[in-house]
Amino acid sequence: MCGKLNYYSRLLNDGEISRHLPETALFNEKNFYEFLNKYDQVSLKPCNDNKINILVTTLVHPQYQIETGIMNQIVSGKQEVYQFIEKNLIAEGKFIIQQAVPRAKFNENHFDIRVYATKQPAKWTITEKVARITPKGFSITDEVKDIFPANDILQKGYPDNSTDISCQLDHIASLLAEILEEKYSKYNLVMIDFYLDQLGKPWINDIRYRFTEGKWDWHQVLRGAKALFPYLPISYPFHEKVLQQYLEKYKCCIIKPNRSQWGRGLALISQFDDQTYVIHSKRKISPFNHFNELLTEIHDRFTSKKSYLIQEKILLPTIKGCPFDIRVMIQRKTVQSEWVVTGKITRIAATGFIVTNVAKALSTLEDAMEASVLNPKNPDSLHWEIDQLCKLAAIQLEKVYPNARMWGMDIGIDQFGKPWFIEANLVPDISFFRVLSDKTMYNTIKEYIRAGKKPKIE
Repeated sequence: MCGKLNYYSRLLNDGEISRHLPETALFNEKNFYEFLNKYDQVSLKPCNDNKINILVTTLVHPQYQIETGIMNQIVSGKQEVYQFIEKNLIAEGKFIIQQAVPRAKFNENHFDIRVYATKQPAKWTITEKVARITPKGFSITDEVKDIFPANDILQKGYPDNSTDISCQLDHIASLLAEILEEKYSKYNLVMIDFYLDQLGKPWINDIRYRFTEGKWDWHQVLRGAKALFPYLPISYPFHEKVLQQYLEKYKCCIIKPNRSQWGRGLALISQFDDQTYVIHSKRKISPFNHFNELLTEIHDRFTSKKSYLIQEKILLPTIKGCPFDIRVMIQRKTVQSEWVVTGKITRIAATGFIVTNVAKALSTLEDAMEASVLNPKNPDSLHWEIDQLCKLAAIQLEKVYPNARMWGMDIGIDQFGKPWFIEANLVPDISFFRVLSDKTMYNTIKEYIRAGKKPKIE
């Protein structure tokens, strides 16, 4: 069963919720033509996996605009639009098709409102509402230009009834969470994305109820904190059109499985000035003369087996030609305590590898900075910035993992000394720190772990 279609089918049975649901069906050619005849805009969304969202807008007949979070394309003719989507955007997997509601704007930009509902402990409570602003010229919030508290946007855009709209969003989100809880009882957080139409009526755009270990889910959650924007490499679900754009813009990019650990399945894709290409995975380097050959190899070796993301490549500093990154341990003794950075260690990639998961050496950050070409103007300031970045990420991830007390966060530093958030590990390997001759960090990490295991005193 299509995950999103399952959500909407359940919610349609509630009269209060159904008024805020767009018409929804499983995407196929017949439904596509029917929806396009009924509505000026329709949207296509993946049922279960991390694939691109698509918006189709009817322009002057017979032209249609096809938009994803990173591209716009004008196509003439309904059949041609369907064929373009099938060939270039859908690839594999099921999609739903929905009525797309003409949306309100803020300063000429589209926006949605993301509402976080958390079960605390037996009652659903709204913990946060944020307005996510799209980049100029785009309607879809797969990528976000800016974030504001939702009430700031509502008060400016709807000064006469902002309180009513805010209360309505809270009520719909809480009711929705209660209804879906019957099916998804083990989850304690739901994110609901709303659009407002031009009269201020809320429409449910997306529901993220089931969180996975998927990197795209985590990326979406982290992008809910404006302060983290500058530290997150640009990422997007894999698609050949997206790959083409990334290579044109950056000349190289990383592809990685949405769900994986220890760098498995990760590859560096590079494009050279003579329009030749290279895939670098583990120690293997494979050259290609044509883009289509590259795509075939990527499909056969990587994306045919599991879903992938594309990510901006951060140029890490090196030690004797081998890149290194930083594993940061951040912990708290109880779920009420503040987050504390308890350890940092640098991992130097083995010769010929592009990822540090296969490490040939471990060292303190101070030793790595001294041995590398990286020479930050103020090492203390870099330490402080890394600590603040990891604390911000841990606080944001609390929305999904409120009971987490430990994260292992991978931080890259570019050649200008700027830290970048690569990914978070909920069950990190702490044995790295035992290798260091100074056991202070290792003992501190163990102390925080033991603190969480102490029996409660009644």
